[in-house]
Amino acid sequence: MLRKIAVIFAVILSLSSFAVCSQSRAEDGCQAGVKPGDGYSDISVSVSCESHEGGSSSVGLQVGDSSDSGQAPVCTLMGKVIPCTEGEFWWSSGLDMYCMSMDAPADSTFWGDHRDEQGNPIGALYLCHYYHTVGPEGPYVMWMGTPDSQPSVDPAALVRTAVTSLGLHAPTVGIGAYVYPGYEDWGLSWWVGAPMWLWVNSADDLQWGTHTISAAQDGVSVTATVTSTKTVFDPGDGSRPVLCRVPGTPRPWSGDDLMRNHSPSGCEFTYLETNTMGDRNSRFTVSATTTWLVAWSASDGRSGTFTIDMPSTENPSIHVGEIYTVLVPPPTPK
Repeated sequence: MLRKIAVIFAVILSLSSFAVCSQSRAEDGCQAGVKPGDGYSDISVSVSCESHEGGSSSVGLQVGDSSDSGQAPVCTLMGKVIPCTEGEFWWSSGLDMYCMSMDAPADSTFWGDHRDEQGNPIGALYLCHYYHTVGPEGPYVMWMGTPDSQPSVDPAALVRTAVTSLGLHAPTVGIGAYVYPGYEDWGLSWWVGAPMWLWVNSADDLQWGTHTISAAQDGVSVTATVTSTKTVFDPGDGSRPVLCRVPGTPRPWSGDDLMRNHSPSGCEFTYLETNTMGDRNSRFTVSATTTWLVAWSASDGRSGTFTIDMPSTENPSIHVGEIYTVLVPPPTPK
């Protein structure tokens, strides 16, 4: 902070003590798995982490910019491409429904008249339901004379299942703003023209880090590397977002740290306008989105990449003001 050498600061707007992002601790180790029965057949998943020092609850994933390669199966309904699986069910082009094999005993009434001369069941039974946007949900018991075949394994979908089990965390937004003693009612505050440091909690490797995951299904195994590549901060004042390809540097409170000091990592933002003068509720909300790159390869030779965007869920708001300096002559000796 600016040193008080015969200088009085007239603070017009908000004041504050350093807003250190709350660091949540994760459960020991980094392990994940998919329960037997998830998907249309058993899937095994393993996860290993390069480092692990924190993290807590998992959040939903937003998948973007897919660039998967290989010959993954394509399923359609009335000309529209639809997912080839829904949970344990797979798309049956013969029935135009999502189905799973039904293992009914030979004396089950579900077979009806579908029997040979000796009374043995013929064909196959399936438990099916319609595509979720068409017709009732079901499920229904369906019979087919010629057993239907399920689609081949989609390794990209298998990787996404494994990534979901990893449970990446939403980024915790760290900002170099302060709550100053005596001005607590202003909340977090910062100043026009001073670089405000930005960061995410890199101690939590599910917010920023690298992980290796593997999964297997029906004889196809997939290995993938999940790496955080960037965080984009929105300062909330309408300015262009700040792109950081590093987690940033936390800025703990220190009276000797001059406001004009820049972040060693270069991840920072400088406000050029204030909030409404005298209005404590006039604030800018800072948010962040971390992007993870998933690069995978399958045992059948297919490979690909896709990205996952993790937006922040708890976003700090700050009041941006101005600092005026007044030179005060030294006291006259008596």
